[in-house]
Amino acid sequence: MRERPELIKSAVVFDELAHTYNYMGQDLSGVTSLLHRTLFANKYNGISQEVLNKAAEYGHNIHEQIELVDSLGVESDHPSLIDYVRIKKENGLVTLANEYLISDDSYIASSIDIVFEVADNVVYVDICDVKTTSKLDMEYLSWQLSIYAYLFERQNPHLKVRKLLALWLPKPRYGKSNLVEVVRKPMEAIKVLIAWDKSIRHTL
Repeated sequence: MRERPELIKSAVVFDELAHTYNYMGQDLSGVTSLLHRTLFANKYNGISQEVLNKAAEYGHNIHEQIELVDSLGVESDHPSLIDYVRIKKENGLVTLANEYLISDDSYIASSIDIVFEVADNVVYVDICDVKTTSKLDMEYLSWQLSIYAYLFERQNPHLKVRKLLALWLPKPRYGKSNLVEVVRKPMEAIKVLIAWDKSIRHTL
């Protein structure tokens, strides 16, 4: 039987309905909230709340179905799920965990959509974010996944993130589903960004 990397479980509690993270009675910020307070404060300017809500609901549904495909082997006739299975097969991707909760246990937390194994290696993993948007924002993804990688390696000091991946599963009218490698930001840049966000929240 092949050896698999062992992931350390976070003690953070995620409330899915309220979409909040709590550690030992302390509320933590999500990574998305951090990014929208800092570098991407104007990302959704001009887009109605109704459109945003519908997009979020659609994306949430796809994420849930992916988890069922990975954990239970459930088959789906949804085009995005067919593409997901195809892309995994074409790229030899093996899921290690879905919705893997990561945190620094003091300020921020989030869930990585998918952690993939690296073939015949128990030291490295690839982390992946699934997007169902009409287009990919590569700069946003770079910051988002770089923060995830930073938190992942803090939580799992015995493991390293090899690649940051974005799995794009748009509605067919927006383009063809694709797997894209994302550039990782330097660790120092991540630390500066977190410090900036702390200063913003301190003044709110």
